[in-house]
Amino acid sequence: MYCLLYQFVHTKMQVEAWINEHVHNAFSAYLGSKKHVAIVTCTNSGIGYETAKVLGHIRFMKILACCNLNTGLNMFQVIKLDLSSFMLVQQFVAKFCKMYMQLNVLACNAGVAFGHCDMTYDRLEVQFSINFVGHYMLVAQLLDTLKATQGVHITVALSVATCMVHGLDYSWTTNVWCFSCFVNYSTGKLALLMFANKLAWQLCNCIITVNVFHPGLVAMGLYHNVLVSMLLGIHAFRQWLWLGQVDGAVTAVYLALAPELASKTSGYYACEQPAVMHTNAPNMAAQDQLCTFTNVLVKTNTHVPNVLDSINIKEKL
Repeated sequence: MYCLLYQFVHTKMQVEAWINEHVHNAFSAYLGSKKHVAIVTCTNSGIGYETAKVLGHIRFMKILACCNLNTGLNMFQVIKLDLSSFMLVQQFVAKFCKMYMQLNVLACNAGVAFGHCDMTYDRLEVQFSINFVGHYMLVAQLLDTLKATQGVHITVALSVATCMVHGLDYSWTTNVWCFSCFVNYSTGKLALLMFANKLAWQLCNCIITVNVFHPGLVAMGLYHNVLVSMLLGIHAFRQWLWLGQVDGAVTAVYLALAPELASKTSGYYACEQPAVMHTNAPNMAAQDQLCTFTNVLVKTNTHVPNVLDSINIKEKL
């Protein structure tokens, strides 16, 4: 229903007008200031690609687009980032911090969905690793740079799929026999939502905003592994019914640039409007347990036999 309404109510012209308005307001706000730096994850396609292009229109903002080197955004500096690897995240942060002393916008857009069961080198399920743990590590290691910068905006792309799970069951993240492409995707996105909510309150006194958004059902490669997508005509129908990539990026641009959000944090947005987040997201006990679990994952050599069993939290929160 949402897609049908959007399809008939909003035109491409209106979407472009919204984006141009955000760019104009941000351009005025940054006029005369020193160059700004942004990190946008997953800029090869989708929402990350469109977000990076919009940010590039602001003359005083230096764009740092990250995913792999074939982004098609040749006017920007690109540093390769693989969120599925602890080591490669550390290498990215080390390289970035050598070149820049500030970070004004961190757009966490990277994500994978509904793939086959696979494990990373660090022995984590791929969806949970990329959708949550990789971003957790990225933010944690950039924290000093973020705190040293005034007026930082952190935006996090989520999904309505967080509502598919009641709470976090950590056995889905480390036990291959529990794998479900839908549940694992939803678990990773819910974990990211809870972490963003906790981060927002931790940084509320540092002039750093952390806001999350659901872009809507966007026609992009994220869903190519879903079985129904292979049926004849589904792709064309989805391209017509679902939102385009530019449409999906509108809220991301809004959260990164809108002056009225300069002091608003811990929000959940859809179509540039506040929305209702998962009921477990503000659960402080669940947030603390999630961070404890993730810190052990990151700091411990996960290749040691049975180490994941020793930290696997069975209880659902």
